[in-house]
Amino acid sequence: MGIYHITYAPEPRELCIYFDGPCNFSCHGCICKNRPLDIHLAERSEGVRPSISAEKVLRLVEELDFKRVIFMGFEPTVNREFYKLARAMKFRFNSYNVLLTNGYKFVEADVVDSVCVSIKAVTEEIFRRFTGRRGSKRVLQNFRRYRDLRLELRAESILVPGLIDAEEIERIAEFIAEVDPRIPYRIDGYIPMENDVYRRPTIAELEEARRRAEKYLRNVSILHHGMKPKYAVRRIY
Repeated sequence: MGIYHITYAPEPRELCIYFDGPCNFSCHGCICKNRPLDIHLAERSEGVRPSISAEKVLRLVEELDFKRVIFMGFEPTVNREFYKLARAMKFRFNSYNVLLTNGYKFVEADVVDSVCVSIKAVTEEIFRRFTGRRGSKRVLQNFRRYRDLRLELRAESILVPGLIDAEEIERIAEFIAEVDPRIPYRIDGYIPMENDVYRRPTIAELEEARRRAEKYLRNVSILHHGMKPKYAVRRIY
């Protein structure tokens, strides 16, 4: 277990650190399996490199001017290098640590400042079909626990036509609003695999999902393949 990819955006002074797994979910169309490198990179031909340790990461980034570190990849919370690296980043660089997680495993506030939970579904059967396991209630419970810690909290979901549709997005938004209607919520368009049984949503479908979510939440956005990156990103590893 380790880190397989690091990117840096100089303008926002932001590092993205990708963990190689394992993962406690087996999501259909997992983007880390199908598109493992940072999607904002202009050049992606180098491929995935061997995983490295937290100590190696610290040496690679020590000369960079950064203030935010985003921990992402397969599922950082089940990777033993995550806790070691997150604590070292805060201690050595006074970084603002952002965790992107599926929410199944809870992380205490001493290593992170912000958490973005990918809420796959609130309906248990849809959750199971997408992730390969049961446990939607556990994710929702952990989401509430993160709010109790007073961390910066965000949520995101994937719109998958025929599986996680606008109705399920609305149910997710209703749940988030019960926790706090001010929590930012992003709806991502699904990126299909080759010969996939599910397709990419249209922009109209994403807009419809957003309208449904906005009935409950104050800050809803969408993300789709036609959007351009805000900042230049370069590969560190």
